[in-house]
Amino acid sequence: MDMFEKNTERLWDQLIEFIEDGRVIPIIGPELLKLNIEGKATFLCTYLAEQLANRLQVDSEPTDTLNQVACRYITQGGQREDIYPEIKHVMPSLTEAELPEALIKLAEIRPLKLFVTTCFDPLLAQVLNQVRYGGKVNTQVLEFYPGVDLDNDLPVALKDLHRTTVFHLFGKMSAAPEYAVTDEDVLEFMHKLQSKTSRPARLFDALIKEDLMVIGCPLSDWLGRFFVRLGKKGRLVTSGGKTDFLAGDQFQIESNLTQFLNNFSRRTKVFPMASIEFVNELHRRWIALHPPSLHDDEPIPVLETPHLKPATPLASMHNGAVFLSYASEDRSAVMLIQEALEQAGIDVWFDRNPEALRPGDNFANKIKSNIDKCSLFIPIISQHTLTPRPRFFRTEWNYAQDVSARYPDNWRYIIPVVIDDTSPESTTIPEKFRQLHWENMQGGQTRVEFVNEIKRLYRDYQRSLAQST
Repeated sequence: MDMFEKNTERLWDQLIEFIEDGRVIPIIGPELLKLNIEGKATFLCTYLAEQLANRLQVDSEPTDTLNQVACRYITQGGQREDIYPEIKHVMPSLTEAELPEALIKLAEIRPLKLFVTTCFDPLLAQVLNQVRYGGKVNTQVLEFYPGVDLDNDLPVALKDLHRTTVFHLFGKMSAAPEYAVTDEDVLEFMHKLQSKTSRPARLFDALIKEDLMVIGCPLSDWLGRFFVRLGKKGRLVTSGGKTDFLAGDQFQIESNLTQFLNNFSRRTKVFPMASIEFVNELHRRWIALHPPSLHDDEPIPVLETPHLKPATPLASMHNGAVFLSYASEDRSAVMLIQEALEQAGIDVWFDRNPEALRPGDNFANKIKSNIDKCSLFIPIISQHTLTPRPRFFRTEWNYAQDVSARYPDNWRYIIPVVIDDTSPESTTIPEKFRQLHWENMQGGQTRVEFVNEIKRLYRDYQRSLAQST
């Protein structure tokens, strides 16, 4: 392996580690939007440019961009305001099978929580909803618009952001001229993003502090320099403390930009590959290190009656996963906790239908086997767990107490979490649990400090597991 290959391998190792730590914000560009439209593989921007030219009745070439079509229309006397509703009109409605594969692969890397996009289309949010929420519209979608008196920012600081979020940096598609289509639009957005009165402060605080992964943004030389500067607090040549990773087709063309970054922004690392190639390789490496759990793709079962739930297969669990045990009524809160932990790179297991009626004794044996293999056991405590009725979660809780007796006294294995105002003095809660510190997560809302502590304990267990094999 020559020095170039060693440096590239080191870059991959750094990037994967930063993603595992939840430190990376991907910035997505149109080079990733290659999709199947009417049986033909094409880039969304190419398709929209062709369709827009037809709608506006202007001449076009196969290589024309949206900017070129729009400028040609305006030069011929057309009104700028006509362009935006026409683009919305020709935006294709896509099925799940037609969504961009590159976006699907990024969505499967669950520690990525905040996605910033330079595109105006809704595809990224659609993919995240499909991959992470089974098609339900749960992804938070925000956009910047250079207007006045508008809330153009993240609602909370990044550390307090518990939902997968898409932020459209150059506006979101609508019938109004509120998103960037032309180069002049982009320039206006960039100008307003730099303004102290209109810039999204919480977003920029995140971009300045966290490592950026810029993929597929066709940045021209001047725009690329300006864009990279957005994520730095001080001058490029003196900035340190974080690393930004860039990959894209354009960087293979804009040699001047790459040379500039190499000379004046040593903490900006350019991967020598095209956008989709980069995502494919990142996904391959991530999945090799973090094989997906079978339960990630399971649909949430539908209740047939309030008391009788359909039997569903019990998902397998990876050795050393974090086990969440709960009453079925609290599933929505538990899924919020699961998502927060998985976004931090922690393998999580929980039975999506803990009260299901399954034939035979294998079910209880499999659950006990999973508790034996888990790194941490987290009982989710609520008013629903105070019921005097016989419930299966008590079987899990009682067995976890037996397992905890095998560990040294200073080993943290059971970590109780309460999601409402249930008191630690409640006598229906096992005495072992009452003696431990309870983490309070009202409604399943996690604190970053708790997630970091679970990550540390999870990694300690994984290291001990590796040393014992």
